[in-house]
Amino acid sequence: MNINNPLISVIVPNYNHAPYLKQRLDSIFNQTYANFEVILLDDSSTDSSREILSAYSKKPNVSHCIFNKVNSGSTFAQWNKGVSLAKGDYIWIAESDDFCESNFLEIVIQLLLQNKDVALAYCQSQRVNSDGVVTGNWITHTSMFQPNPLEEDFIMDGNMFIENYLIHKNVIPNASAVLFNKVYLEKIMPLVFKPFMKYNADWFYYVQLICNKKLAFVAESLNHFRYHETSVIARADGESGMIRIKTKEIKLIAFMFSFLKSCTPKNINAIEKQYRIVKKKLLDERATIYIQKKQYFKAITSVFSNLTLLTKISKKILVKMRSSL
Repeated sequence: MNINNPLISVIVPNYNHAPYLKQRLDSIFNQTYANFEVILLDDSSTDSSREILSAYSKKPNVSHCIFNKVNSGSTFAQWNKGVSLAKGDYIWIAESDDFCESNFLEIVIQLLLQNKDVALAYCQSQRVNSDGVVTGNWITHTSMFQPNPLEEDFIMDGNMFIENYLIHKNVIPNASAVLFNKVYLEKIMPLVFKPFMKYNADWFYYVQLICNKKLAFVAESLNHFRYHETSVIARADGESGMIRIKTKEIKLIAFMFSFLKSCTPKNINAIEKQYRIVKKKLLDERATIYIQKKQYFKAITSVFSNLTLLTKISKKILVKMRSSL
């Protein structure tokens, strides 16, 4: 690893985003930070994506260009494939319908290099429509919190970030704005890199990744998050401004964090027993619900009311619980 100029693996998972691919790929290859490899992954697109990706695959930075014969059904399955192929020390999942400023990598990588405990770093995003026109800024996404945590740069304890923000709402709304430390990403892959959540798996990954670590944020809007009818977040959003989430998914996210609040080694057996009971109950739920954004906290605290293990963080308990998932 080159300490001052580490290799970044850029994973581009694509499915039928031909209208946006050129802008996406040009924004990658025009980065001011030059030490990166590009992994192009197409999930059996039916548009002209193959032709575009094949043309860009000839660039020297491209290490892989793979076309699935059968659609995987999940962009997160493509994440998994990309990470398994990555040779870099850091990972950027550059969604194929987004784009970024030319200095995105140069600025965000510094947050990771300056603090080895930072598991992920991300920046603010502009909201753009299908034509690439800026329609707003995602700073409004966190306006429910006062003060708004994303108004300034920060490096924060991951557990604090989960407790104050992530259990209420996914405040990292776009993976394209994120750089991951591969060391920490690989540690959680056996646990969470499974496409059992079609639209909300990134939220679940973030919770796991920053447990007992740190995360960093730069308030400058270096990422352009395209919001259109076929985007993942649009499909995850339900009708009339409501968010459609499976009961088991939202509860599992909350429930995972509850077990990061420790106990003493004396009651490990009791914890594991409660863990198994609650996990089975949550996994057995198949009902789908619509949760208005303002009801997130109520939904999550309803799970916490059945879990009394809310004290200090214990790495020993965390490791044990993760291994049993």
